[in-house]
Amino acid sequence: MSQKKLAFIFPPFASDYPEDPFSNLTGFDEHFRKFLSRAAEFADPELIRFDYSKNPFLDDELKTQYIAYIQACSLISWFREKGVVPGYSAGYSMGIYAALYQSEVISFLDGLVLIRQAYKEIRKVIPENGFGMCVIIGFNRDDIEELTRKENLDLQIAIQNSVCSFSISGRSEDLLKFTESAQKEGALNTRILNVSIPYHSIYLKDLGAGFSEFIAQMQFRGPKMPIVSLVDQEILLEEDLLKQEVVRNLFTPLNWYQTQLYLQELGVNRFIECGSGKGLVKNARFIEGDAVSMNANSFSSTLNN
Repeated sequence: MSQKKLAFIFPPFASDYPEDPFSNLTGFDEHFRKFLSRAAEFADPELIRFDYSKNPFLDDELKTQYIAYIQACSLISWFREKGVVPGYSAGYSMGIYAALYQSEVISFLDGLVLIRQAYKEIRKVIPENGFGMCVIIGFNRDDIEELTRKENLDLQIAIQNSVCSFSISGRSEDLLKFTESAQKEGALNTRILNVSIPYHSIYLKDLGAGFSEFIAQMQFRGPKMPIVSLVDQEILLEEDLLKQEVVRNLFTPLNWYQTQLYLQELGVNRFIECGSGKGLVKNARFIEGDAVSMNANSFSSTLNN
């Protein structure tokens, strides 16, 4: 398989874990335990207690981001051992840190630092309660904006996943009203996400300066492979652009739909979701084109074929 035709895509965090999500990846657990141990020693000793069924940390937003990043880095390591290196990478939301690690812009520990600092800066401007996000399927952008105006809701489209699938950020009470009204008006599906942070929206704009100052002190290396921006679909190759992307990723709306279409224009015909779930794979059902999307567990079964 040509590397240029393969893209690794990285999810932000998990809302639940399927049973034995990496069962086809012989030897993966060794990689995961190595990265988990390093993260526990460096960032949070509680991480070593992680267990998919008994102690998944799903009620702790920072820990779920750590775990998603650790899983992604472990998958990167496992695939490298198998000689599988993609031509492109893209990080969905907080998956950006794994994309940076994949492209060797940052070290594994640097990614943990960025996740922790971003969360710290966010909590300076956003309280523990009062905000959140939801997902809606079956409405287009005009439908969402019309309903928001009609109900006088304080909401913002945070991520466009396809022409009929969106993630929305805003105040918790308005998200609840929105999902209830959208269901009555024929939305195919709505779901309140288990987060208390309105990512990729104007509600986080005040954290930009502090986070930018912190990142300015960090060393970013030149990427070994292209990273595609979810903000404007630019190829990020320079240190300044990469740092700018990490900052604006937090408070700028993202367009995952256009990013996938652009990667297909570049020749990508296979997307591998490097995480424990299939959220991005399922979303690909609504994306035009002939590209195939699968999670790491499914893709691994093709390596020996």
